[in-house]
Amino acid sequence: MITILKEKFRNYDDSNSVVIAELAVDTKTELPTADGISGRILSQGSLAWEISTGDFYGLGSDGKWVDQGTGDVYDPTPEPAPDPDPDPDPDPDPTPDPAPEEA
Repeated sequence: MITILKEKFRNYDDSNSVVIAELAVDTKTELPTADGISGRILSQGSLAWEISTGDFYGLGSDGKWVDQGTGDVYDPTPEPAPDPDPDPDPDPDPTPDPAPEEA
């Protein structure tokens, strides 16, 4: 769950508010992408507190979160879905019809 603890309005981008925010998340996997909170776009410098570990993260201009204690980078962008196997269980080659018998 994401909780917005504090936010500072910067400007509008279309109908979304661009903000610098302070967030709280249960685990880092809940850290949002820059446009991951409805109606808002998170700006560089937004901060997040991971409650389960006590770690703090800062949002970089590249949209990735950086652990402020270790420098480890976390990219919240979801991995693209793998291409589905076009035919996971192909049918065996069809058996040709037997030649008609001549009388």
